[in-house]
Amino acid sequence: MTTLAISIKEEDRRFIEEIVKSGRYLSESEVVAEALFELKVRESIRQNRLAELRTKIDVGIGQADCGDFVEFTAEDVIVEGRKRLATQKAGS
Repeated sequence: MTTLAISIKEEDRRFIEEIVKSGRYLSESEVVAEALFELKVRESIRQNRLAELRTKIDVGIGQADCGDFVEFTAEDVIVEGRKRLATQKAGS
């Protein structure tokens, strides 16, 4: 293992001490290791979502390059939205 000196807020230091005192973790290092694990998981999820988004963008760009798209204006979107809303209200 490697030792690393870090600076944290006083409230975070107290939180770490409290959670160790609770018995859930044996040491401050375990608390930090768990927090880093959770951060890695979140970062992995974020990276996967970003990769999916980039793939969808690439597909869209490819479709646009082939002329496979429909042009519309903001007004077109508003009109379509109002139609859908009216249909939903009528069905309720």
